[in-house]
Amino acid sequence: MRALTQSVGELEVALEKDALSALAWMVADGIITFKLAVPRNKLDRGDFHDKFGIFRDHAGNEVSFNGSYNDSIQGTRNYESIKVFRSWDIAFAPLVTSDADRFRQLWSNLDPNVRVFDLPEAARARILQLRIGQRPYPKPIWSGVQDSALGGYRTLPREPMVPGDIVLRDYQVQAINAWLDHQGQGLLEMATGTGKTITALAASARLYSQTRQLAVIIAAPYQHLVDQWNSIATAFGYQPILAYQNKTRWHDELNQQVMEYNARYRQFLCVITTHATFISPTFQASIERLQQPALFIGDEAHHLGAERGRVSYPGNILYRLALSATPDRWFDDAGTIALRNYFGETVFVLSLREAIGISLTPYYYHPHLVPLTDAELAKYEALSAKIARLMSREDEEGQEALKRLLILRADLLNTAENKIPALADLIDAQIDLHHALFYCAPKQIDEVTQLLGWEKGLIVHRFTAEEDARTRQKLLAAFDRKEYQGLVAMRCLDEGVDVPSTRTAFLLASSSNPREFIQRRGRVLRKAPGKEFAVIHDLIAVPPSAWNASRNEPTFAMERKIIRRELERFKEFADPAENKHEALDHQLQVKGIAALSRARCGPFW
Repeated sequence: MRALTQSVGELEVALEKDALSALAWMVADGIITFKLAVPRNKLDRGDFHDKFGIFRDHAGNEVSFNGSYNDSIQGTRNYESIKVFRSWDIAFAPLVTSDADRFRQLWSNLDPNVRVFDLPEAARARILQLRIGQRPYPKPIWSGVQDSALGGYRTLPREPMVPGDIVLRDYQVQAINAWLDHQGQGLLEMATGTGKTITALAASARLYSQTRQLAVIIAAPYQHLVDQWNSIATAFGYQPILAYQNKTRWHDELNQQVMEYNARYRQFLCVITTHATFISPTFQASIERLQQPALFIGDEAHHLGAERGRVSYPGNILYRLALSATPDRWFDDAGTIALRNYFGETVFVLSLREAIGISLTPYYYHPHLVPLTDAELAKYEALSAKIARLMSREDEEGQEALKRLLILRADLLNTAENKIPALADLIDAQIDLHHALFYCAPKQIDEVTQLLGWEKGLIVHRFTAEEDARTRQKLLAAFDRKEYQGLVAMRCLDEGVDVPSTRTAFLLASSSNPREFIQRRGRVLRKAPGKEFAVIHDLIAVPPSAWNASRNEPTFAMERKIIRRELERFKEFADPAENKHEALDHQLQVKGIAALSRARCGPFW
């Protein structure tokens, strides 16, 4: 009897240890995943007390349950019940679908009243310590990523989902819902800095929860943006193929995954590429083979409206999502129409004005009018006369000549000589200048760098396309740490480069292209710890002949268009500013231009 009692005791201990060890191995291999659910908003201070679940087999049959079968001693004294529904039973199939949708929404952290967290690493490490010996089952094919910090194996999420440490803003959820309501097609017109990347990936996770199989193709304009997308997509459970530069790095792997995906051996795949690689015949041939549900995400989608881009839109991809703060192409109606015809119309808009105070910081706007020198004035007048003679020509040669002259005249205004001494005066007026961006034309960058560094004694550095990607990352990190007081930049900061610590921006090279000046402002308004507001100094040169009311009508009308574009940009910057009225009334010269134009040609706004 004593031996039997001892054997039963040893069996009990062994069963407990072996069961715990098996459970720990399954956690290590990603077979079992724990998440923590915390009620919030309408359910704040409540408990997550619901008990339900879903089982699915390889054929797609599902069983859902609600309630629990309590097998504890106390459970034998309780009034307990459990309901089970089968998807192949027509009467109960809608209930199974409802339970499955509810579970996927919770698991993907998309329920507005419940916040779902991944299991803390410390708790996971404690569980992994319960493993004994070897795993009591064959090694899963997805396992094997050694994690030395935890002393065992760690796996990536097994399917796309919103990470537990990301809480979607209300407007991001609204954007996702609007896109899904339009059958998974459309354009999100969201201001720079409002989290378009996270919104798009959360939308893909939501779509995957519905389709249960999804290929995601993401195209971004630059390599550094591909790398940014990769880091965030990985956190969402994707294991992206990065397709750019030499095709030997990605071509075979992409084709292999597409083949596995089409055969349903793979539930999801993700490839992130540059716009240049996306339109290449090699890449196009690979994604043309996709036969199962697929989503195409176009980042900074306005680029894809260019002639080379719009002939490469994949027709076999049903789900389409375009992202851009400024989707309409400047002076390219055909490109804008093609873009919207493919992706669909705008389904959600979040303007910069709406984003300020939520995801962007407030700002103050200070315009500074700069006069042209006598030599610049003479050159400007000569260019204007040539432009006036070409305005009525409609032939291709005349239009090309007109375009070149307009670029030359815009460059003249951008690089006005008096902008440098005006900048010098502004620098002298600053106190403890740091985290400053200086936007210049290419011709100005050396002169501005010398002014700031040699004459004013500031610690600054150029930030241009001439610096390689690694150097630029180091510069941005040093800028964030205040090792540099300022960066002197050209257009490479317009899109996709995050510099949230920026406090002050000096715009020497202005642009009437809405996409460019909106992007530049967005760089400055991103939130950062300790940043209460930003300041923008805008150095503006406008056509001097606007003061001369005796000018002939054709020339005045032509120059009025230039003034209008400058003033539209001026108003776009001034209206959302904290000092709106000060900015609008600050320059009597601007008021004079507007008054003159209203009297002669009607109001600008």
